[in-house]
Amino acid sequence: MALQLLQARIFSVTTWYHISFLVISVAMFGLTMGALHVHGGNEEEQRTNYASLMAESAQSFGMSMLMALAAQLLIPMVIVDNVFFTLLTLPTVCYFIVWPYYHAGVVLSLAITRAPYPVPNTYGVDLIGAASGCLFSILLMNAMDTPSGVLMLSLLSLLSSRCFAQPKNERKVAAGILLALLAVNLLLPSRIIFPLWMKAQKVIPAQDLALDQWNSISRVTVYNERTNAPPYLWGPSSKVPKDLRIPYYALQIDGCAESPIYRYAPGMNLDFLNYDVTTLAYALPSLKSACIIGLGGGRDVLSAFHAGVKEITALDINNIQIDLLSKTEPFASYAGLQTIPGLKLINNEARSWLSSNTKTFDIIQMSLIDTWAATGAGAFALSENGLYTLEAWKTFISRLNPHGVITISRWYLQEAHSETERLFSLAKASLRDSGAKNPDSHLFMASSDHLATLVLARDPFTAEQLNALDERAKEENFEILFSPRIGASSEGLESLPSANMDKAFDSSAATDDRPFFFNQVRLTNPAKVWELVLANSDSAIIGHARAIFHLYLIIVFSIIMVVAVIIYPQRKAVLGAEKKLAIAGSAWFLLIGLGFMLTEISLLQRMSTFLGHPSYGLGIVLFSLILATGMGSLLSGRIALDNIVKQLMWILLTCAVAASELYFINQGFIHFAGANLATRAALCIALILPLGILFGFGFPTGMQLCQRGGKNLAAWFWGINGAAGVLGSAIGVAISIAAGLNASLLIGALCYGLLLIPTLVLNSTNGKAPTV
Repeated sequence: MALQLLQARIFSVTTWYHISFLVISVAMFGLTMGALHVHGGNEEEQRTNYASLMAESAQSFGMSMLMALAAQLLIPMVIVDNVFFTLLTLPTVCYFIVWPYYHAGVVLSLAITRAPYPVPNTYGVDLIGAASGCLFSILLMNAMDTPSGVLMLSLLSLLSSRCFAQPKNERKVAAGILLALLAVNLLLPSRIIFPLWMKAQKVIPAQDLALDQWNSISRVTVYNERTNAPPYLWGPSSKVPKDLRIPYYALQIDGCAESPIYRYAPGMNLDFLNYDVTTLAYALPSLKSACIIGLGGGRDVLSAFHAGVKEITALDINNIQIDLLSKTEPFASYAGLQTIPGLKLINNEARSWLSSNTKTFDIIQMSLIDTWAATGAGAFALSENGLYTLEAWKTFISRLNPHGVITISRWYLQEAHSETERLFSLAKASLRDSGAKNPDSHLFMASSDHLATLVLARDPFTAEQLNALDERAKEENFEILFSPRIGASSEGLESLPSANMDKAFDSSAATDDRPFFFNQVRLTNPAKVWELVLANSDSAIIGHARAIFHLYLIIVFSIIMVVAVIIYPQRKAVLGAEKKLAIAGSAWFLLIGLGFMLTEISLLQRMSTFLGHPSYGLGIVLFSLILATGMGSLLSGRIALDNIVKQLMWILLTCAVAASELYFINQGFIHFAGANLATRAALCIALILPLGILFGFGFPTGMQLCQRGGKNLAAWFWGINGAAGVLGSAIGVAISIAAGLNASLLIGALCYGLLLIPTLVLNSTNGKAPTV
């Protein structure tokens, strides 16, 4: 599990965030391959030599991690403008990544089916170890860079082989080399192990970096100072003087999202900031307090200060960025934020902080908060999704003073569909839900270059406020897209009601149930997806289409892998088996595999939004779910479901608990939205534990019901369960995008409810009446 989470973090740097979920499918596939390899071997020899075989596989597990790491760091997995190259590199990287999980599957299968220990106990201990790996991965990622974390896991794997058999000399040598490599990579000022490619772009050499730091949230790099460069503006005015030069450091998050760290000292001229459309709202009069969501390189803080705001609160979930601008030299002195009176830098997730504080502001600013990596890819899972939902914006509006405003900037294309339409739709829906009678009187939007800034007012704009916005727009030659005085000048904004029914694009307001603001290309329109994928453009909406296309690819590759490597080679196992037993047993293991994965994906997505970041979702949700499943497996050895009444009661209870999660999640997340991270994590664990314990009974009970099938049929059932896991992760993401997270959870609950059918069939084929 630790390896899975570290690989997901590396994928977030080297590719787009949504590719991270591919790791779940690949891991399930590899583990299933390893289990089937054991089942296809000489059982007598394996039982005799299980310890030495486990030691060899543990060593192979550690060494194959290095191959997988090399593939992740060296191979450009996703080429933005070459979809056919992606068709080649995607399976290539997956080929290298699958081998560690294959060897892990061999170790686990030998331990569970060949070692002389009770199966429920061994399976339960395995799951508890996997749960511990979730937390260990977060500790590793916060203690060192993620590639070094993989080296550490490889070293621990080699050392763990000593638990099974005396290590061979070559194993000792390999461990020594790994330890030396890890030490060198951690101690040298410049890393020797780092991604060669990030987001399909070759990485700038280490000597051009002023800082390179990882944690469980992101990789933050700062490039050497650019001393003779035009000002770094996201939506520059056409009136920017061509000879204007403003030095800055370029801060980059996960290889793509970039923002400037400007040099500032008291008395320096900051007028150049007015050229950026993101600062439009600072033209408003009487702004005394500001809340900045996303510190970045500190530019929005300077914009607020330049506008005369006396009290500035800047929030950022990433402690690296907070420390960078307040403690880390030379950047802290260079940025000069400590010289700004009334500034508070707070390391917290913005939505939960605003929910828990009664403090209100004159202006809340959120400029391009999405670590642009997600925008370019659709973002199946990303913390900033939680900032662009109806529920989040209602919270933001409630934290505004009378006549206060929220200002949000997103990408805009005049000639094509863009994020601006969905932004406007979300603004209107949020205002209506907050009690606004005429949302149009609360909205103003202007654009420059490829960026649009929305200004949303808590109360209808006053004439004085509109005059100030009009004057700034005219002064800087910004195009007004919407104003209470003139209405919509953009065709996309005028047609929003019909756009929400568009078969190609989804411009509806994102909600916590469907938080995929950055995924506007409809999953159900593959023709439009393909058309956009082939388009030669780097616009955000094209990135959304590529994300859906990559999901298609993942599903297709998963099906091919499952059929070619799991189903087809094991087909002979069912040919001579009793028909009812084979069909009912297959249905049982298919349903528990799909039900588990659909529920897991739904909980991961929903709780990642609640906790504030996918890393927390992966770590905490997987930890508690796997831990609880292990506890359930251990309990199944003591509270066996050995008759049909117990089995039916378990099925109904599991289905009911899974379905009731919807209510408890919705209520819990509302009441604890403003709690600190520890409390929110504890709530998530409390919600998951009962469900996970019930899930833990599924696999051992199925094996008990199908034990008459013998060794070959057991291997088939194991393969079916693994196949369901491989397909379930991608299908779960697809269902969540198309129908919502609640739908994915309900379908997962339904899968467990449908176990009623194979249970009745399996009990009827035992050659005896069901026992009560």
